[in-house]
Amino acid sequence: MKTTTLAAVLLLICGPWLSAQDSMIMKDGRFIDGVKIREGKDHYAIVYKAGEVKVPKSMVKECFIEGASGFVPRNDKEREYVKKGLVPYRGRWIKKKRRDAMIAREKKKREENYRRIKSHSEWRNRYIDKGKQFVFEYTLDPDIFKSLADLMNTYYKVFMKDWKLTKPKNAGALKVCFYHDYPTFLQVGGVGQGVQGYYRFVEPRELNFYYNRLDPEYTIEVMFHEANHYLTHLIDLDFHYPHNINEAMAEYYGASKWDPKKKKMKVGGILEGRLTEVMTDIEGGEMVKLEDYLMNKLGYKDYTWGWTFVHFMMQTPKYSRKFKKFFLGLARDKDVKRTSAGGRRTVTGKDFLAAFKKKMKVKNLEKLEKEWYAHIKQNMKLTSHRGYEQAARAALSTGRRIRAKRFYKLAIEAGSVNPAVYLQYADMIASRGETDEALALVEKAIS
Repeated sequence: MKTTTLAAVLLLICGPWLSAQDSMIMKDGRFIDGVKIREGKDHYAIVYKAGEVKVPKSMVKECFIEGASGFVPRNDKEREYVKKGLVPYRGRWIKKKRRDAMIAREKKKREENYRRIKSHSEWRNRYIDKGKQFVFEYTLDPDIFKSLADLMNTYYKVFMKDWKLTKPKNAGALKVCFYHDYPTFLQVGGVGQGVQGYYRFVEPRELNFYYNRLDPEYTIEVMFHEANHYLTHLIDLDFHYPHNINEAMAEYYGASKWDPKKKKMKVGGILEGRLTEVMTDIEGGEMVKLEDYLMNKLGYKDYTWGWTFVHFMMQTPKYSRKFKKFFLGLARDKDVKRTSAGGRRTVTGKDFLAAFKKKMKVKNLEKLEKEWYAHIKQNMKLTSHRGYEQAARAALSTGRRIRAKRFYKLAIEAGSVNPAVYLQYADMIASRGETDEALALVEKAIS
């Protein structure tokens, strides 16, 4: 008996009802072609066997509908124009021959633009944009790429100025690869399922990200996180920051936000997904010890608890200046004990703790620990269901399925309307045999 894949079933059910050459480019970078499209007042309807999918015009960059140039007059005035051989076009009444010629030119231009952008979605035909600090290689829609590249360049300037850094002469321009979807990122980037982005810290150094069209904000968080690994590497190319501070600092800068009105980059924001995980630990009585963090014993929790500690240090005026000097000093100061690992210098947990206490002039870790806990309680707040969404995704990607299920449920109860959340939750519980509930979640995601 032949097996039929889900993709094949969907193709049979949802394949184009009519053979057509209509096409659409959406603002999030997707292409739709070889279908029948009808234009409505505020939407385009894509016609399939099983029904129509209405796409709001606000989501569409370009749309070409074959043979959509006809016109039916609606009143006596319009009928008079038609008798004279005139037709409406972009707010004016012009000769039909002229209108048809203009439409033909526009059709050719749209088709060429469509083919050009679609062709560049193949990595072998990728765009290449060379700048002073970065060489971007990408398969994204150029408009989406430009917004991300502008953020990257601004982020670079803010960090280098904030830390008073100068790029090493032998560093050169960094190669940055942007992929238009996750499968392409996995295939070309050569990484495993679950990886969201990465910085290659050995030659040839490069950054790799993909564009998550369902969550562009998360794309930027990942981009800023991984870019921070590169920027801290510029402090000393031969030094490797230990995991506890490296990931926590990257998370701190990963929450950066660009204010287009004030033309400023604000750092030190709240990562609600990470904070949700911390809050869940606290509710369960799982308090992390400061000494364990400083000794580099936390592993994954460097992304959650470690981030809150760096946030505490960087956002507290009496500590921030000394903490930044301590961070730079790990790579530079002569009195910091370092060891060799993989041909590069680093700091062990024991030596990290010693350097921290000395540079920060801390005699009582318990006192500082209590201040840290107070900072989390008083200054770090959740404001939306987004925290549950991100916490669920993080829990699922690290194999903590029970916690993931709890967070998905909380995200939905808190009002999430993200279809990816419903689909991820459905997929997870379907694998446990909860098919009725999974089907209901899929239907909700579609709606």
